[in-house]
Amino acid sequence: MLYVLILSVASQAAACLTLGLVKPWGEWVPRWVPWLGGRRIPSLAVVIPAAVGAVAVMALCAAVTLAPRGPLDNPDFPHGTAGVIMDVCYAPLLAWGPLVAALTIAYARRRRVA
Repeated sequence: MLYVLILSVASQAAACLTLGLVKPWGEWVPRWVPWLGGRRIPSLAVVIPAAVGAVAVMALCAAVTLAPRGPLDNPDFPHGTAGVIMDVCYAPLLAWGPLVAALTIAYARRRRVA
């Protein structure tokens, strides 16, 4: 049960940190942060974790999608209409990794030019 809570908090934290690739607080530490407020964030401190995260999400999606024993072999997996609805709801998650990779590249280019 604890691992579900930890996984939920970690995934939400990662999703919120992704906003730092497009928001000003991804380049400068907000002034209200004690001792670090107003300092510029080194671009590699953002680009490297974001790139690793993008690759990890793409690898996980590829592993689940291309698994030899897929969900169709699982009797607990929804079939029919429920399975189609579930597939439609989860399909946008396949774009998460490539979109984070594109944001990371844009962030690195923006910071390199600045």
